[in-house]
Amino acid sequence: MNRIGIASGFDEAYLIDLARQAARRGLILAVPPARLDDCRRQGLPAIPWPAAPCTEADSPAPFPVLHSLTDPAEAAFRGTPDIGVASLIQASLSNEGRQRAAGMALVLTASEWNARLLREAGLTAVRRHPAGVDTGIFRPEPNRNIAPGKYLIFCGGPLAYRAGPDIALAAFRHFRDRHPEVLLVPGWTLPDRFESPWPTSLPGQPPQPEGDVLDIGPWLTGHGIPPDAILDAHQLSGPDLPQLLRQCDLAVFPDRGSAGTNPLALAAMASGVPVVLSANTGNLDLIGKHLYPLKQQAVLTGAPDLYGWGESSVDEMLEAMQRAYDRRPEAASKARAALALISKSWSMDRQAEILAAVLERVASGKPVAPEPYIADYAWGQCLHKADRSSEAERVYAEVLAQRPDHLAARMDRGNVRRIGGDLQGAEADFRGALALMPGEPRILRSLGNLWRRAGDLTRSAEALRRSARLDGKPDTHWDLAFTLLLMGRYAEAWPHFEHRHEALGLRRVGPATPRWTGDAVTGETLLVLDEQGLGDSLQFLRFLPLIRLGPGGRVIFAGKPATLPAVRRLLPPENVFDWDGPLPTVQRWDGLMSLPTRLGIAKPEDLPPPPPGLRDPAREARWRQVVRGPDNVSGDRPIIGLCWRGNPYFSGDRERSPGLAPLQSLLAVEGVRFVSLQVGPGRRELQTVEGGDRIADVGGLVEEAGSDVLDGMAVAANCDLVISSCTSVVHMTGSVGTPGWILLSDQPDWRWMTGRDDSPWYPSLTLFRRRTPEGWDALAARVAQALAHWRDARAR
Repeated sequence: MNRIGIASGFDEAYLIDLARQAARRGLILAVPPARLDDCRRQGLPAIPWPAAPCTEADSPAPFPVLHSLTDPAEAAFRGTPDIGVASLIQASLSNEGRQRAAGMALVLTASEWNARLLREAGLTAVRRHPAGVDTGIFRPEPNRNIAPGKYLIFCGGPLAYRAGPDIALAAFRHFRDRHPEVLLVPGWTLPDRFESPWPTSLPGQPPQPEGDVLDIGPWLTGHGIPPDAILDAHQLSGPDLPQLLRQCDLAVFPDRGSAGTNPLALAAMASGVPVVLSANTGNLDLIGKHLYPLKQQAVLTGAPDLYGWGESSVDEMLEAMQRAYDRRPEAASKARAALALISKSWSMDRQAEILAAVLERVASGKPVAPEPYIADYAWGQCLHKADRSSEAERVYAEVLAQRPDHLAARMDRGNVRRIGGDLQGAEADFRGALALMPGEPRILRSLGNLWRRAGDLTRSAEALRRSARLDGKPDTHWDLAFTLLLMGRYAEAWPHFEHRHEALGLRRVGPATPRWTGDAVTGETLLVLDEQGLGDSLQFLRFLPLIRLGPGGRVIFAGKPATLPAVRRLLPPENVFDWDGPLPTVQRWDGLMSLPTRLGIAKPEDLPPPPPGLRDPAREARWRQVVRGPDNVSGDRPIIGLCWRGNPYFSGDRERSPGLAPLQSLLAVEGVRFVSLQVGPGRRELQTVEGGDRIADVGGLVEEAGSDVLDGMAVAANCDLVISSCTSVVHMTGSVGTPGWILLSDQPDWRWMTGRDDSPWYPSLTLFRRRTPEGWDALAARVAQALAHWRDARAR
């Protein structure tokens, strides 16, 4: 086979991509004579078929012919066999299209989302075949620094409602307020003749082209983007799109829906740029840890003018931009992972190779569509990765109804059930999987983690121990350490805890530098390396002063900037370094959270108290009046510090952070002064939640002062009581010895253990645990009652 026919011209982007793939594999494109000009405009070589009017026009061509199922033009041009092409932007296929497709050997579609829609319409011979990206054009290259010192955010696509320019601009305006050095790089185009007209959801008149240039600046200015915040790609004399993409620090695509994966997102990934992408419709094929997915979307119904697509969240878009900005090493890591995925699976060459093989097979009469259960499982995985757990569970059930022995579907359904809180259902699935594959370590690990969540720590430890013996994976050892630490079995836990660097991807020193073993540091320099979050660091800093120094011994610390002010209270300032800067030569090193095992901490009772040196009396004095308030000089009202959200970048923050709204019963307690210790995005709830006006926004003042951890501890030291969820504020409070009440979910972090209301790490803290299935509001009601009693007892 050396030809492929295109029956319907080039009215859809997906059909153009398939034609390009075919040409890339050396196949000759045969098109109706009237479509030759379309090919030339796309730069695709083609021949007319038939070459002249003859009876061949009424006979099938002796090669496969692709037909657009959404455009019946030139349908008389038939092939051997006929192959349908469907790119369903509006989530439907006409009756005529379904009837035509039913008689075809195969239907190619742009995404698993499209494939699912077609299968639900009764079609069975359906195969997903993505468009791919030309990695010969879009590839990483050295940055040319067209805007030195600036942070460039690219966004592009058609200026249509579904492409989400309104979401991108709203998020960018807020982001620009925080970071004046940020520039928007617009790559939008006007919708072509196959797009809908200018949507009423995008206010103002559409930008007007001037020749080949789209003058988008005035339209952006009308949307609140100042001219000095715009780097307009269309107005630059040099860079074309591939060159420009490579200059950008981030590419964002909050599109509401597309038939296939956003082609510009693929281009950005292939260019080595971190990407923010909506987790909906065709984009679901690409969702994974290699990008920042936008998942907070509601499916619109009864709104035909909005096409029934999901509505992305501006706040989530802004949070993703902030995370990429704050965590540039993580963003770079995601970009590398995305580039590897593109090279392996999404390049135009790879897709062209697959298409050629599919065409050969279908032309020889062999089936090429996957078995229904295979296609259903692929769709379930798309939903699963997008956190659409209830939908994924239903699809996995469909797979298991067809193939009860489908091990992966059974495991995945168990996982989504666990996430949804159906622990009995999850256990049934994991046990069913274990019956299919006895002794499989992955299944034992899943059971161990499930039993830990259910509170059965003994069974959890046993299953995880068996799994670790069988596969030795760092993740399994870390899970086992988590369970053992929850049980307070520190001596047994620490060896497994040492696998956290590999499991969590933490920084380490190269293998040429040996680890410290706990002996006295004599005649050498020991580097202690920071780890994980700010709260983890504060918790483990107590061990730094316990390192024994012999003659000529020196301990230095390297860490994230947020930790360093506290460390300088414990070590000479010249021994404290930013871990991204140059470091002195060291002879040995260790991780901060490895210190307790080196120092022989075998059980909770062995823990030393927080070091008193962390307190800064001068700073506490400076914050005293701010915390107490101008109307509370006499101190008649106790000062209650509040914090309700942790680090939003932490994957488990939604489970551990109640938010401010469920704490209404607390705010109803009279006779106290509430001050907010909240920093970050959670501060916005002070304006949006009823009762927020009762709380003094001291956290906002801490942010304005630079968010120094010592300021945070000074504020906590000036409170009479701090009430917080599991955040770094807890560690600040415990470190300065202020009484603190900690609101814990029914899945607490390992440091809080189980079944106790005190903490061996912080004697000043009291733990309030959520009871299953108690909600945060019920826990807050119990804490409010305790607060009223505490207030009354204090007044007596």
